[in-house]
Amino acid sequence: MLEAIRSRAQGWLAKLILALITIPFALWGVDSYFSSGGRNEVVAEVGDANITRQAYTDALREQADRMRQALGPAFDPAIVESAEFRQQVLQAMMEEEAMLQEAEAVGLEVQDAQIAAILHQLPPFQEDGKFSPERYKRVLAQRGYTPAYFEHQLRRDITLEILRQPILAGSLLPAVSAELVAKIAGQRREVSWHEIGPDAVAGQLNVTDKDIQAYYDAHKADYVVPEAVRVEYAVLSLDELAKAIKPSEKEVQDYYAANAAKLGPPEERSASHILIAAPQGEAAARKQARAKAEALYAEVQKAPKTFADVARRESQDEGSAAEGGSLGSFGRGVMVEPFEDAVFAMKPGEMRLVETEFGFHIIRLEGIKSSTPSMASVRGRIEEEIRRQQAQKQFAEAAESFSNLVYEQSASLKPAADALKLTVKTTDWMSRQGLPAEPFNSAKLLEAVFSADAIKSRQNIEPLETGRNTLVAVRVVDHRPARQKPLADVAASVREKLLAEQTASLIVKLGQSRIEELRQGREPAGFAWSAFKVIGHQQPEDFDSQTVRAIMRADAAKLPAYVGAAMPDGGYRVVRITRVIEDAADPALRAAVENGLRQAYARADAMAQLDLAKAGHKFEIKPGALEKQEQ
Repeated sequence: MLEAIRSRAQGWLAKLILALITIPFALWGVDSYFSSGGRNEVVAEVGDANITRQAYTDALREQADRMRQALGPAFDPAIVESAEFRQQVLQAMMEEEAMLQEAEAVGLEVQDAQIAAILHQLPPFQEDGKFSPERYKRVLAQRGYTPAYFEHQLRRDITLEILRQPILAGSLLPAVSAELVAKIAGQRREVSWHEIGPDAVAGQLNVTDKDIQAYYDAHKADYVVPEAVRVEYAVLSLDELAKAIKPSEKEVQDYYAANAAKLGPPEERSASHILIAAPQGEAAARKQARAKAEALYAEVQKAPKTFADVARRESQDEGSAAEGGSLGSFGRGVMVEPFEDAVFAMKPGEMRLVETEFGFHIIRLEGIKSSTPSMASVRGRIEEEIRRQQAQKQFAEAAESFSNLVYEQSASLKPAADALKLTVKTTDWMSRQGLPAEPFNSAKLLEAVFSADAIKSRQNIEPLETGRNTLVAVRVVDHRPARQKPLADVAASVREKLLAEQTASLIVKLGQSRIEELRQGREPAGFAWSAFKVIGHQQPEDFDSQTVRAIMRADAAKLPAYVGAAMPDGGYRVVRITRVIEDAADPALRAAVENGLRQAYARADAMAQLDLAKAGHKFEIKPGALEKQEQ
């Protein structure tokens, strides 16, 4: 029983959890899980389950945060404001709910003991190689999660992974497909080529002032200097408050005295057990198992030294029976509740008979292990915790004072900044399209900065929350409206663009006409073919990918065959194919092809599984669900 749980903790489930710790969850914010107030409007239905406006809003926010974190300066706030983004997030939520209902229908359930056993094996939650409840809570708090929410989400994601795993692992790959694709991938072709440069059509180029005017009139939106502002701003954050706090020696000593036991490794107990297994719900089997367990319990009470021998002979927990019933050391949260409650209430050497969902256990407590760390070893943690606690207490009061001062002294941020020892900074010119740096990569803050009232009044904007425990107050100090660039300023760049387009068009036409001549058996005058080379998908030499694709896709039933492709430098390459080489597929290539095809088949099977799950449930998006709401 317990060995199975431990072995799973080392496999793909643990990897999944580690990924979830590193990357914020895609769906359902904490507030929507623990509270029902606010926005309970139903935006979508999946079977009998509803997706609320609150859950959907939280999902949009978390997805946007993930993209902002992943893309950094390349993040475009406009993407997460688009209807396509909103549609994709809601669709993903509905598909996940359908799969969870499918898991429930087939009786798939992740037990509390499994979650606990896996969490105890994960390095991010360990100190000195052992699970630390305090570290567990601290790591989650840094990411904005409570243990209850984190474990709830893990249960959902592990359930989905278990449901999908047989499909992904069981996809069959037809041997003929792998062989055919490997053959195509390994094929090589002998080629020579002739390059046509832009100079070949230079004499035909003709861009007039009329052409430039027509292009400018048709593309005026491309030649607009966007609206821009310069702003001053001040940031109040819990992190900055914490940095300024210096805990006193008395505070550190007092905290250590009150929490020393919690700061050390959690108490662990070592125990042995004899399991008489009995399935739940089978009264007769349970009764018979109880009778046997009671008889064995009486036996080992009379002769405690025989416990290990009785465990080897009678215990039905294969993992521990061979070890005389020994389960080794473990902390709280690993065993099922009745078992754990008994172990942590016993004294060393004491024995008890306990019933759990697995059957009846005769438990003997072998020992208790706990330790108190030295002050020096935990001083850094204590100071960090004191700073965090004091900053949290200060932040609510500071945030209220910050908001009041920003509002009352609306003509300047300086009074609020001086009162709270903050720095007022001023930005350079920035536009909505300029991918502003923090804190202006917040869509909410950017919207406020470019509002008509903020630009007109030049007064402080009410502080906005741009992140967890982070408030930003802003005032527009200068504004530059959008303006159309005059033709005179852009005529040169328009001419250059039109010349490039005209060159590309003419050179492609020239290249295609030369290929047509070659196919008719006439070689154009002045054509100089390069030396022969053999290329393939895996050996592109110096060819660009577009040319390689054209060569490998060309019909080589009749040789020589001719194809052409535009080159990255603006030229055009006419290629002559003179030989097709069919070699036996390289083993490494064959393995790579098989792996890629297997993944493709697995993805297709997973999509089919999802389609079946969706087909079995009502799948409805409510009217107006995708409309943007205030967050």
